[in-house]
Amino acid sequence: MQHKPATHVRAEERGIALLVVIMLGAILIPFSAEFAYQINLEVLTANNVIDHLTIDNAIDSQFEVVRARLEYDGAGNTTDSYGDSWNDEELRQRSDEESGVQIETVIFDEQGKLNILMLAEASADRRAIWKLRLVEIIKRFRKDTKFDNVAGQAEEIAEEINRWVTGVASRGGVPKPKTIDGRGMLVLDELKFVSPIFEKERLLVDIREGEETGPGLHRFLTIYGNGKINLNTASRVVLEAFFPNDEEIAERIIERRDGAGAEEEEDDPFLTEDEEGGMGGNPFTDPNQIGEVEGVTQPLLLANKIIPADDFVVRSNFFSFRISAQRDASRREELIVLERVPGDDPTGEIKGFRMRLCQERTDALEHGDASGE
Repeated sequence: MQHKPATHVRAEERGIALLVVIMLGAILIPFSAEFAYQINLEVLTANNVIDHLTIDNAIDSQFEVVRARLEYDGAGNTTDSYGDSWNDEELRQRSDEESGVQIETVIFDEQGKLNILMLAEASADRRAIWKLRLVEIIKRFRKDTKFDNVAGQAEEIAEEINRWVTGVASRGGVPKPKTIDGRGMLVLDELKFVSPIFEKERLLVDIREGEETGPGLHRFLTIYGNGKINLNTASRVVLEAFFPNDEEIAERIIERRDGAGAEEEEDDPFLTEDEEGGMGGNPFTDPNQIGEVEGVTQPLLLANKIIPADDFVVRSNFFSFRISAQRDASRREELIVLERVPGDDPTGEIKGFRMRLCQERTDALEHGDASGE
């Protein structure tokens, strides 16, 4: 019997060992790659969770700060304007160095807008007046911009809105559902169902194309409040809707409420000077003070069917604010509407707040360098 040389046996053993190593490597490498991929995925997921939790906490904290400002400002203050503490620059834009969260808050006085629910809730003789004012806002809200494509259709659009609010219209062939409290609408976004033109022309939202900007109707229309417009916060577009044939009156109202020495701030493509803050130096303290504005006479008020005590207020209880928070690659925005509830003394301590709306937005508000909505 012949025996293989020892060196030959060792060579065969090494070859077999090498083959085993190669086979094990071929098996283990994919497992290692998959394991590394899973680890990386878990790390990314964990970071995303941390980002979202951090952003949630930042938004919740900012909400409490804004609510506290509204409560503090409402105690003993008989007027509301964009010069009040709830609209301070330090509140609207701030950052947390420790968490790395950038927070931006845009606050609107909802009673500075036209309440379209008055198309259904106002007295019969006032509903037609409200509809005419809605027409004027649609004519003007993108005036002198490249996006002013619907001014000629203002009456038709206003009629469609009227049909929707009063419950005549329906979603295609599906009857419009009734709201819990009997209101004509739950959210302003329902206007997207009114007509395809709302989506086609992006009427509800702010839009930006290059250096061109166009405001959305959400800045001028609301479904909150008692239908009375706050003279101290209403935009020029809304005020012009009350004086459509005397547009200079709106400018004089704004000049009157701003007062002398108002600080100028960097222009924002969408916010009015009042909304930017630093204004409201001489707010109206009584709706009848509109008669102090140059050119506002009793015949003018009658011609525009304006009754100051019925159409205007100087103090508001409905506010909306959009809080945007960003950290690393994560960003989130919430839209919140609060009703400030006064106690027995309307100028005294605030009784509390009602949350009228809280929704996470997927369309960012155009503000400063923010992306389009």
